[in-house]
Amino acid sequence: MRRTVRLSGLVLLLLAALALPASAVTTTAIGAWDDLDGTANAYSTTMQLPALGFPEATVTSDSRAGSVGVQTGATTWFGALSAPGAIYGSSRDRPYLNLRPKADNASSPSTTTYTFARPTPLGWAFVLGDVDADQVRVSATLADGRTASAVDLGFQDAFNLCDSSPRPSSCSGTGPYDLPSWDEPTLTLRGNLAASDTYGASGWFQPTASLRTLTFTFTRREGFPVFQTWFASRMQDVTGTLGVSDGGTCEVEGATVRLVDATGSSVADTTTDADGAYAFEGVAASPGYRVQISGLPEGCIASSPTSVAIDLSGGDTTADFTIREIIPVPVSGHVRDDDGAPMAGVEVTIDDGTTAPRTATTDDDGYYLFDTNPAATYELTVATPDGYTATIEPDDVTIDDGDETPVINRDFVLEADPDITGTVTGGGGPLGGVTVELDDGTDVVRTTTGPDGSYRFARVPSGDYTISIPTPPADYTAPDPLSLSVEADDDDADLAGQDFALGRPGFIAGTVLLDGEPLAGFTVQVVGTTTPAVELTTDDDGSYDLGDLAPDTYAIVITPPDGTEADQVMRSVTITDAGELVGGQDFALVTEATTPPPDGDGGDNGGGGSDGGSGGVTPTDDGALPDTGGPAFGLTVLGLGLVCLGTVVVGGVRARTRD
Repeated sequence: MRRTVRLSGLVLLLLAALALPASAVTTTAIGAWDDLDGTANAYSTTMQLPALGFPEATVTSDSRAGSVGVQTGATTWFGALSAPGAIYGSSRDRPYLNLRPKADNASSPSTTTYTFARPTPLGWAFVLGDVDADQVRVSATLADGRTASAVDLGFQDAFNLCDSSPRPSSCSGTGPYDLPSWDEPTLTLRGNLAASDTYGASGWFQPTASLRTLTFTFTRREGFPVFQTWFASRMQDVTGTLGVSDGGTCEVEGATVRLVDATGSSVADTTTDADGAYAFEGVAASPGYRVQISGLPEGCIASSPTSVAIDLSGGDTTADFTIREIIPVPVSGHVRDDDGAPMAGVEVTIDDGTTAPRTATTDDDGYYLFDTNPAATYELTVATPDGYTATIEPDDVTIDDGDETPVINRDFVLEADPDITGTVTGGGGPLGGVTVELDDGTDVVRTTTGPDGSYRFARVPSGDYTISIPTPPADYTAPDPLSLSVEADDDDADLAGQDFALGRPGFIAGTVLLDGEPLAGFTVQVVGTTTPAVELTTDDDGSYDLGDLAPDTYAIVITPPDGTEADQVMRSVTITDAGELVGGQDFALVTEATTPPPDGDGGDNGGGGSDGGSGGVTPTDDGALPDTGGPAFGLTVLGLGLVCLGTVVVGGVRARTRD
């Protein structure tokens, strides 16, 4: 029955696609990643969906090493007949990302966070694959810093990569193949009940809200835990024409056309051709865009709105503009901020006190213009946007009978209220995607940190405020809120540096190899200067890990078994309040080469050693010398480690004493 329902859903999706208007030509794109940077438990990369208007994402992950990284899609993909494939096309031979847990146990999930350069548009999807013997919790923050709900995340359905034709070569057997389940209250995509390592279990999502961050918390239940991630987007085109109304002679070539997304960020610029035409191709299929026109020919004015809202969620769209010749006497000027930058979208009003006031909106260059102004005295006013104060306003304009000279440079200067800025750090570096709240006791404003951990509250009015981290990332703790007062004459420098350092327990991990192969069941000792020693045992793959580490300096010590030697027997790691995740603490053991005994029974050497002494030591059958009662090698190594740690502690105490 389940297979029948999935097939029916695919048929409906295909029929819906065929029902699109012929003019709504939709194309699709699959996301791509740069290669992973960093080491185990501290990876980073970037992901980009090649759709105009979709922001780049900075990716951080504390996944363990081994079978992780960007894959080609040559053997694993979602097919064109799968539910996401019916909308976004097949991902065959397109990249996807493999990641693992922080360590291979149920108590060490990995956290992978995508921090988008600006809030995402709509009309895109992400797919999580190979969720069978493990589980993924999905969380996100919205454009305003609030936590995304299940509805915002837009879970669509579970499916299996192997239920496709052609079937990925990574699939095995003939099915039926299992499906993960979506637990909405916990926002968790969970694999099969038996936690069996199977093939192709996947789930897909289409977010219904604009996201600033997206986080996957991946936990191993059993087996060899790896999960796959794909991103996909639909794309549409925007076209239009700049025409001339009223039979004028304005040139239509060379005007600037700008595509702006729902956040007000510029997506792309182009110019009109000799016929006044322009185009933006392959734009992420989303509502909320605007097309703006500026840079009109001298002596011409727009006779249509200079900014047009468009919606690309239903297909391609057009946005046309018209211009005409200016009729004397024109009055024009600019609106700029106190740094001289143009301010677009600001309303300016001209009023002669006898006829109805007229309003113009500044273009991308901050320019406004009124024409057809008969003889009169006019007052010019500006509708000051929130967070600004008008510091320079033009005098009244008087036009006498017979005047034809344009009135120009009637400019406004708006001074911005100060910004509050800071940085959020943790785990030894910046933290992107963290929600920060600004509270004046009545209203709460939220923002999220960028990939570099920075945040900004722009143009904050005078008043008393509290800044806090309401929902720290998993495992982190936030410090107490900050309090500050904002005055109208403060500048940005006065309110910078409102920083937060989040704390969390530390984590160390590594692998032990013998002759290049994993060494299971081997004892690794971790001892701190102020914390008790802990003995760990390596897993089948030779790995070990230890979490919940308090700030301290730790020695990681091994004792090579008889007949082996190590490149090093101790490593030192420092965990601070930031809670570093320190992977890659590896040890390599090799089997010692044995020296065979000389031919014969050893001859008449008088039983003495080579130094002429008596009572020499007789090698054992395997050529190794027996233990003669000297100190154990492991104890010697441990003693050396503790001496090193003591030196570190004494040095630290002396340094603090000098401070």
